[in-house]
Amino acid sequence: MESFISSKDLLKRLDVKGFIAILLAAILLMGVGFTAAKKEVIIVCDGQETKVSTYAKTVGEVLESQDIEIISEDKVIPGLDEKLEKNTTIVVEKAFEITLIDGDKEQNITTTEKTIRNLLKTLNIELAEEDRIEPAIDSNLLPGDKIKITRITSETLVEEHEIPFQTTIKHNDNMDHGKTKKIQDGETGIKEVQFKVTYEDGVEIEREIIEEKVIKEATNEIIEKGTARYLVTSRGSKPRKYKDVMIMEATAYTADYASTGKKPGDKYFGITASGTKARPGVVAVDPRVIPMGTKLYIESMDGTASYGNATAEDTGGAIKGEKIDLFFPTSQEVKQFGRRNVKVYILD
Repeated sequence: MESFISSKDLLKRLDVKGFIAILLAAILLMGVGFTAAKKEVIIVCDGQETKVSTYAKTVGEVLESQDIEIISEDKVIPGLDEKLEKNTTIVVEKAFEITLIDGDKEQNITTTEKTIRNLLKTLNIELAEEDRIEPAIDSNLLPGDKIKITRITSETLVEEHEIPFQTTIKHNDNMDHGKTKKIQDGETGIKEVQFKVTYEDGVEIEREIIEEKVIKEATNEIIEKGTARYLVTSRGSKPRKYKDVMIMEATAYTADYASTGKKPGDKYFGITASGTKARPGVVAVDPRVIPMGTKLYIESMDGTASYGNATAEDTGGAIKGEKIDLFFPTSQEVKQFGRRNVKVYILD
């Protein structure tokens, strides 16, 4: 029996085969398309490298797929919206916080810069030649670092200062001791002083004098001071002026052998060191203390009679320093005087 297929049945068979062929082709194309869309990329995040296979289309999508959170301060190269290509290397620098103190202003800054120099550049912060920065400007930056900029400024100031006057004492031997008289008023002067003033963060740390110029000289005050002192030797006597008074240890001597080692008839017997004749009123002194020829008045301190007026004309081997030897005519008077303290007035 001969089989016969109608044209209608043939068409049906052809449609089914075509559909299956088209479907297989579409599936094949989809597989090829998916395979073609998958990419190998490298993500370098803060120096740590990771290889990733992804179907993401942009840099932002692949980072999101890897749970890498990006904030506005982070640095991403290429940018988040850049189309992802095969073998793309994505560099992520995560921002961190540091503290910057600039003068008297402190702020917290989030940055991705690796050195202090780059940070200042991005912030448009300039350093003057004398400014100081700690740590050093080329130091690396790490999270939590504190950077201190000390601003050094200076200025020139001009000030007027008073020049104090001095007091000059002029001694007047014709004015009573202890009396004073002003003969010229003192007046302060004025000088102009130029300073270089240096500041650290607005606080003065140094003031250096550059120049001083006298605008007006000071005028000294002049005081006249009386130096004349007077001695009254007895009631009704005329006061005598003296320069100084000293308390001295007094002894007595005569011209005899016991006092001078010379006897009558010996050469220079009864002759003083100054060549005068020994007599009442002549005293021996240390010339380093009382010059020879000085007029003196010897006053008793124990209530006995004072020796009175005297002249320094003699010396003695034992008379050194503040000692004085009084001449008496007789050995009996020498013995009676002994040794005692007296006031010795240096007469004018």
